[in-house]
Amino acid sequence: MRFGIAAAAAALCFLSLNVTPAGAQAGGEAPSFLSLRGEGANGRRGPGTEHRIDWIYQRAGLPMMVTGESGPWRRVRDPDGAETWMHMQNLEARQTGYVRAASALRHQPRANSGVKAELEPGVIGALTGCENGFARLAVRGRVGWVEAAAIWGAETCAGQAHMASR
Repeated sequence: MRFGIAAAAAALCFLSLNVTPAGAQAGGEAPSFLSLRGEGANGRRGPGTEHRIDWIYQRAGLPMMVTGESGPWRRVRDPDGAETWMHMQNLEARQTGYVRAASALRHQPRANSGVKAELEPGVIGALTGCENGFARLAVRGRVGWVEAAAIWGAETCAGQAHMASR
């Protein structure tokens, strides 16, 4: 009898979560991204402090793709593909990019433009614009252009000819 009541209570809790899909990816819209506010952010199994912590993120600025929401909680996907729930206090609207593959930071948004720096996989920088399939990235005082396909978080640049620099 205890199992039946517990199972019914768990089902009722699950149905009352009211999870809303976010980061619209259907219909051709670009996904929504947030970034980690600081180090030590908990990624939980579900939307609430009663849920187990699966991950503790240590990279401030790491871009996270929003895949759902429930109240102040966001279901997010990290650059490695892991999905977890985070409270909004751990996230901010600042757009950042995570370098997926070794890439050139170029002077202009063109493949034949001069190279300012070589970026290693795992580098995180501020995304400040899009143009011609390139993302404008600021990394440790250097600002330049990287092919958007090499940057996790630059999916908002897909299909955009130009986005005004911020």
